[in-house]
Amino acid sequence: MQKKVGYVIALLLMSTPLITQTKRLWVLQSSGEMVEYDPTTFAPKQHVKLPPEALKSPSNISVNRQGQILFAPTISLPLSEADVIDAHKIWIWNGHTATSIDQAVEHKSEEHGSNQAVTESAPFPYLSADGNHLFWFANQPRRLQREEVDLSTTVTFQAWRTDVEGKAREEMTSTKLPDCRCPTGSCDESCPSVAVWAPDDGIQNFFLTTQVVAGQTATTYKESTRYQLEGSKWTANTLSQPLQRVLDANSSGSVIVEAIPDTGCCGWSNQSNDQTLVLVDGKTSTIFDEQATYKNADYDVSFYTSNARLSPDAGRVAVTITATTQSNKAIQLSEQGQANPEESQLIRKALLELPAVEVKSVEDAPRRLTFVPHAVLVGWLNDKELLIIENHLLVAYNLGTGGRRRSTVKAEDGLHVFLR
Repeated sequence: MQKKVGYVIALLLMSTPLITQTKRLWVLQSSGEMVEYDPTTFAPKQHVKLPPEALKSPSNISVNRQGQILFAPTISLPLSEADVIDAHKIWIWNGHTATSIDQAVEHKSEEHGSNQAVTESAPFPYLSADGNHLFWFANQPRRLQREEVDLSTTVTFQAWRTDVEGKAREEMTSTKLPDCRCPTGSCDESCPSVAVWAPDDGIQNFFLTTQVVAGQTATTYKESTRYQLEGSKWTANTLSQPLQRVLDANSSGSVIVEAIPDTGCCGWSNQSNDQTLVLVDGKTSTIFDEQATYKNADYDVSFYTSNARLSPDAGRVAVTITATTQSNKAIQLSEQGQANPEESQLIRKALLELPAVEVKSVEDAPRRLTFVPHAVLVGWLNDKELLIIENHLLVAYNLGTGGRRRSTVKAEDGLHVFLR
C-alpha cells in the first residue's frame, strides 16, 4: 500500500509542471465576445463580453495568463480637440468582473512670455503577468508654441504601476529627454518620444523602450533600453543598438526578436531590405532576409514577417511571412527597378504560398526547420506544436510529424487570437 501511495505522489509531482505550463487560449468572436477554449480539445470554457469598440481595434486588447483582459484605446499626441474634451477610460476584466478606469489624459495650456506652453499626457496601461498590477507608461511633452506653431519641446517619459483598480500608484522610472527644437513647426517630425514594448502575456521582470523620431518621411530609431526588475528597483540598461520593431522576447529579455521594416514611403512599398533578427547576448543572427530570399529589388512588392514567436526554450523562432500584394494583383517596378521577367516570375510563384509560417533555428547560421504555406502563426502550444490559422480555422500543427489537430474554431486573423 505504501508503495502505491508513493507511486501516486510521484506521478502527481511529475505532472504538476505540465499542469502549470498549460497554455490559455482566447478568441475574439465577431459578436464582440472573447471566448476561452481548451487548447487541447478546443472545447469552449467561458465567455466574456467586451466593449463594442474593442471589436474594431483588436490590437488594443491584451490578455495575460491569469485570464485578465484589458482594452485600452490608443490616444495619440498631440491631443486633438475631441481628445481634450472627451472622457477616456480603459476597460478591464479582472477574471471575475468588468470595470472601467480613468485613463488620466491631461492637457494644460499656459502663457510663457510671448509663447504658449502646452503640456500633454496620455498614459497607456499594460497588464502584469501575475495579475496583481497595471503598468502605466506616458510621454509628457511640454511644447512651446507661437500662433499654434511648435517652437521647441521637452519630453519627460514616466513609468509607474498601480493595483488592478488603478490605485496605489508606485513610481518606477522617469526620464527627461534633452530639449529639442522643432524647425518644421511640428515637434513630432524632429523630436524623439519613447515607445514601449512589453511581453504579450504581461509584464513580469522587464520591458523595453526605444526613443523614436517619427519624421516626415522616415522613422528614426535613436536609443533602446531594457528595464530589468532587480529586487524592488527597475534598472535601466542601454542596448548596443536601437531596436526598430520588436516582435518577441524570452522571459528575461535576454533574447529579442526584432524586425527591420521597409523604409518605403510616399506610395512606395519596397525601398529597402526587410529583415528579421534574433539578438542573443549581444550577438545577432538573421532569420529572415527579404532580398536574399526573394530577389525582389526591381519590383515594388515587399516581403516581411508580420509576427514572430520564440519557442519555449528560445532555441527556435516561428514567423508569419507575408507580402504587400497578392499573386493575382499587378506588380509595378520599384522606384529604381528595371524589368526582369525571371525575377517577376519568381515573385509571383512565392506569392502563391503566402501567408506562410516558417520555423528557423536560433544559431549563427539559422536553418529552416519547417515551412507551412497558406497559414498564419498564432504561437507555440508547447515545444512540439504550433497553433496556426488555416482557412480561418485554428489548427494545432505538429512540428515533428507535420500532423494536424484541426478545430472548428473560427478566427478572422492572428490579431483575434490570444495564446497565453
